[in-house]
Amino acid sequence: MPVVSPNDEKVIAELAQSTSFSADEIRNMQDNFNKLAASKKDDGLIDKDEFKEMLSNQGNSAFVDGLFRMFDADSDGFIDFKEFVVSLSIYQNKNKNITEEGKLKLLFKIYDVDQDGEISREDLFTVLKSCLESNFLTLDDTMIGSVVDATLQKHKLSSKGGIDFTEYTKAFNHRAAVCL
Repeated sequence: MPVVSPNDEKVIAELAQSTSFSADEIRNMQDNFNKLAASKKDDGLIDKDEFKEMLSNQGNSAFVDGLFRMFDADSDGFIDFKEFVVSLSIYQNKNKNITEEGKLKLLFKIYDVDQDGEISREDLFTVLKSCLESNFLTLDDTMIGSVVDATLQKHKLSSKGGIDFTEYTKAFNHRAAVCL
């Protein structure tokens, strides 16, 4: 096991405090993070290419790009170790400090492909097609468009014809209530 510097131990302790991960789990994540961050360029950060490699996705995937935006909390184009652990803790429901609204904002980022503050027909189409392709499933564009249109018809759309964050939150909360 590699030697952990005192700075690393401080970060590990902070992350253990703000998440439900143990210090040992975080150290294991750090080992894996360091391997990933060095897979293309050994700079201590995960860039988009390394992230795609981690997910075994070499193509142009809108869904993977959305996940990358979710992990890259400061939008600098890289994922540092803290962002990595915090995002995993949110994704695995192990973050002690994030509100439900905070979680929804992160999930919203995945679908807002063009990052204009709403999920447009094009955004939803792109993400759905990308998800299907990532799972080696194909539907023709007409069928995907029909699914997207049916989804949009269920929501109150903004003046631009998309789903804004407020409507997304309502839809998500309604769906969660129905599942209970």
